[in-house]
Amino acid sequence: MYELITLFFVVLHFKLAFATKNKTVYSEILDVKTPVLTLNKQRIVRLGDFLIPPSYQQFSFELGYGRLLELFFTYIPMGESNYTNTLEEQNAYLKSIFQSYLTNPAPPKLLHDPVNYRLITNAEPFLFGENGEVVFWDSEHPTADGECPIYLACFPIGIYFVGNNFSEFIETLTHPTSFKNILKYYNEALPPTFEPLEIE
Repeated sequence: MYELITLFFVVLHFKLAFATKNKTVYSEILDVKTPVLTLNKQRIVRLGDFLIPPSYQQFSFELGYGRLLELFFTYIPMGESNYTNTLEEQNAYLKSIFQSYLTNPAPPKLLHDPVNYRLITNAEPFLFGENGEVVFWDSEHPTADGECPIYLACFPIGIYFVGNNFSEFIETLTHPTSFKNILKYYNEALPPTFEPLEIE
């Protein structure tokens, strides 16, 4: 009996700790346009051998697939499925584009820089912008807390560091001055919005 009571309190403590750690954060910093439609309900946290950084795991659990900041599609892991707009499918597709740049006999000029070349070599893409921007994690430099630096690639213009985690990424691009260092041809910061979409 004592063991059962002890086990009950251990499980309760774990659930409370999990709930506190995984509190809603993105719906507090974003204007969510409609009810959420597609979430990472299976709680998938890996993309092959790559561990999805915790800040994006949280986003996929909380808001999921949709259009972020009126620009980026937020792909989420769906495991084995027939959908095409999943993180698994889009990551593979965007990596194949990066690979074609790396192996091209006349690669884009920005890849002549060895730092950029290495970034694209180790990139794990996870967002795609409506104007061709690709957002990726630098898988070569994970931090102790499991996060990876986030970069935005805008071929052939440049590759820009945007944040150390996903909330920083959002804050940088919605800030009235910091967005200018990354989105060179935009006159205004991106709006802090999220439009949930049905996955296809």
